[in-house]
Amino acid sequence: MAGTTGDEKRPSRAHNGPSRAAESGALMVLQLAERLPDLEDVREVGANDRSDLTQTEQGQLQRTEEVIADAVAAGDTALWVIAQAVECAARGRWWRTTHDSLTAYAEETVGRSAVYIRQLRMNAPLALETARRTGTVPKPSQIKATRKTEQRHGLDAAVTLYEAVRDIAAEMGGETTARGLTAVHNSLPEQLPEQGDDRRAIIEQAARHAFAPQPSDPDRGPQKPKPRLAGHWQIRLPESETESIGSASIAPASADTEPHLQAATQHTAVTTPHHMRTLEEALAALATIDEQLTSELYTQAAIDPTHTQDYERVRQHIIIRAAAIRAKALRAPKT
Repeated sequence: MAGTTGDEKRPSRAHNGPSRAAESGALMVLQLAERLPDLEDVREVGANDRSDLTQTEQGQLQRTEEVIADAVAAGDTALWVIAQAVECAARGRWWRTTHDSLTAYAEETVGRSAVYIRQLRMNAPLALETARRTGTVPKPSQIKATRKTEQRHGLDAAVTLYEAVRDIAAEMGGETTARGLTAVHNSLPEQLPEQGDDRRAIIEQAARHAFAPQPSDPDRGPQKPKPRLAGHWQIRLPESETESIGSASIAPASADTEPHLQAATQHTAVTTPHHMRTLEEALAALATIDEQLTSELYTQAAIDPTHTQDYERVRQHIIIRAAAIRAKALRAPKT
């Protein structure tokens, strides 16, 4: 068989009639359409009708929304699969006998601009890993947001951020948006814990903070985070914890000022089960730490020029650890 030489190129096979893939795609579309309610079975309702949906209508609505969700997911998935496929072709240079460049090959086979394809290729690994671990296929705009998290904190943090925002947004009646993902990313501390559970707790804390309704406009979604100094992470506190903020001093927690701490120390190992005894001991330890970490102590450490980097590192870890402990307590079951 004679080989190709010089600038000779084999004829492109990209668009030589309907391909098996195109026929499969058409079949999938038809299968989705067949799952929709028959239009003749859908009761036509007047423009001014505000009556509750009947049981039949509720069933038809559920079927319709399931088809919409599957169709959207299939479309999003296809984008990332296409991008990964082009990446394979790029690595193997499979276009070398039919096209002058990867750009020409990709534009012909995919039918999109080179810039768009390049962005998809760059984000495809994160998108597919997110889909694999969360069961939800992210949109290009969403991956563009979590890509920033991946670059700063790594792949696991980026996937965790997407999953946390998705779950918390749904819990609060909202949707996963690029804006919400960006808001949560911007509110993360400069460093995240290496431990997976602690890292997730910090990210969930940031997500709840971003999605918390603002008093001035409770119906709005995630708010743009306020400007913060580098290395500072605003921790949202309940109103009961913020009443004394701004005063000259905050009294440290102790058994004398907080009766529940005194009561905690009065239980014995005989009457208290292990899990409660552990919680009470942790509470007492936290009270001691709270007494030690005074504003004066922070100020003295901050102005010491010989340990500037050590001070900032320790301060950041205190913030992270405190937020992780609080996040676990907030997620714990209530009685």
